[in-house]
Amino acid sequence: MLFGCSKYKALQSLDAASIEQPPQTTSIYIQNYKPQAGDVFVNFFVSNYSVVVNNGQLEYSTARDGLWDSLKDQLNPTYGFSTSTPESTTVGFADLVLFDLGITTNEQPQLYCPPDEMDSSSNDAIIYNDSRLPGNPVEFLGLRDCEKSYLGLDPTTPDYDNSGIPDYLALRCGLNPADPNDLQVSAAGDSVSNLDKCKDHIPIGETYQDNQLYAYQYTKLVNPDGTDNFSVTNIPVLNGGQDNFLAFYVLEQNLTTKASSVYTAFAILKNGYAGQTLKFNYWATSPSTFSNQEVNVP
Repeated sequence: MLFGCSKYKALQSLDAASIEQPPQTTSIYIQNYKPQAGDVFVNFFVSNYSVVVNNGQLEYSTARDGLWDSLKDQLNPTYGFSTSTPESTTVGFADLVLFDLGITTNEQPQLYCPPDEMDSSSNDAIIYNDSRLPGNPVEFLGLRDCEKSYLGLDPTTPDYDNSGIPDYLALRCGLNPADPNDLQVSAAGDSVSNLDKCKDHIPIGETYQDNQLYAYQYTKLVNPDGTDNFSVTNIPVLNGGQDNFLAFYVLEQNLTTKASSVYTAFAILKNGYAGQTLKFNYWATSPSTFSNQEVNVP
């Protein structure tokens, strides 16, 4: 079981002089989780897609796609990226994928995503209407079938290499979703695994000590009835929480077929949610309280 890895006890305290101001944070508490029939729990991830940690600082990502705004502005002359959307230039291909593969504006016209490959066969994408933009356009946060095929992955599974992390999250963390061996190593050489940093939403190439102020804290509690509660604290937010986009992923594996399944949800926070806790029942067993994957934020 991969949940609840803890390798941080030996790390030294942060140098207080290096911290300008502690970040605003929020917490989530998910109640009454139980796996689907025939499945076993593998891992749980939560991520604020509106915030990226970069060189010990918080950056805002308007597109919620893993690329922060100032980086997209910097890449615009070469890639044509816009800060407002996760798919700026090429229908069916996310800016994150284009950047990861180094496909610039000169090469982008050669890409084509067939209509029957625009969806996610493994049901691991988050699809929502962005009310911040005119016309409430549909945004797609995940890997479309054509993108998975282009990356050499299997469109029908959310975890191609059975590493315990969904392919899309692995890509966002700077990992290779086709290589299970890059999760337990430490890219920064600080004895904290890439998987732990990915779960904690800090860069795998930077030391944990330099970023522990922003690291998520996970807890899994077992209820008397056998269900579980997930608690995640110290989730950095910007703008007081306004429009911060929290994404949730539960990964399970079938005991018989060994096939992986992922169950996703999201919440868009309101202003004033800094310092608050978002508490709700697990979405896959309480569908009546949710709408199209979205958690209803009070």
